Amino acid sequence: MLTEYVRTVLIIEGFSESCSQDLPIFTNGLPTLFCRTKKDQSSGFERIVQLTLYGMSAPPECWVTDEKTTVIAWFFKPFVLPALFNISAKDLKIAPVEFSHLSPHKFNSIKTQIAYADSTTQKKEVIENLILEYLNQHSRTCKIIQSATEQIMNNPGGHIMAGVIEDQNITERTFQRIFKKFVGVTPTQFRRICQFQQSFGQLRSKQFSKVSDVAFDNHFSDQSHFIRSFKEFAQTTPNDYLKKGLTGKGK
Repeated sequence: MLTEYVRTVLIIEGFSESCSQDLPIFTNGLPTLFCRTKKDQSSGFERIVQLTLYGMSAPPECWVTDEKTTVIAWFFKPFVLPALFNISAKDLKIAPVEFSHLSPHKFNSIKTQIAYADSTTQKKEVIENLILEYLNQHSRTCKIIQSATEQIMNNPGGHIMAGVIEDQNITERTFQRIFKKFVGVTPTQFRRICQFQQSFGQLRSKQFSKVSDVAFDNHFSDQSHFIRSFKEFAQTTPNDYLKKGLTGKGK
């Protein structure tokens, strides 16, 4: 069930003194649920030092560990994290969200379970159960966002939107509201971004005979539409980009 939404899980167990000069051992642009625990020397119990939601990668300092530290990081597929935890994508982009602020009651429960966990595997299961609990609450929204973003990315032509809304079996107004909240832009804005990215990739790789081919391959209504869109996103025309941006490439 979680594999639909989680890209990978990283576990780090510290076995030596930390070194502030070490480079980050892991970098990734995916939304992250980051959990850091530390064993209390006097009691022997684990305590949660950090349980944080990041819209992008956790910062480098998160990955510094020592012999008493365990880090468990859940890396989610794009656009899942806001819908899963019912957080605005805009808010998550501005700053990380501490889980203790998001749900103090659940955070206290997690703290207790982590304190009595006998192994890293059990700690991982505690966080996994937390994710599953939220998924059960927001599974409908998660599926809408996941399905809609995948459909649009795979086929960002102008005609796609009606089919996406029909597939979700919800009103257009509801779809627009959910999409804007959890993706951060409107469905139309997202579609146009994806459409530009695909056309830009084709242009850059020189997989075309003439520029008009790129326009029609990527479902622009005509070449003028493509040029206007390209200039909006790239601040230059396709022909100028080919002359200046790709000079000497592919030869």
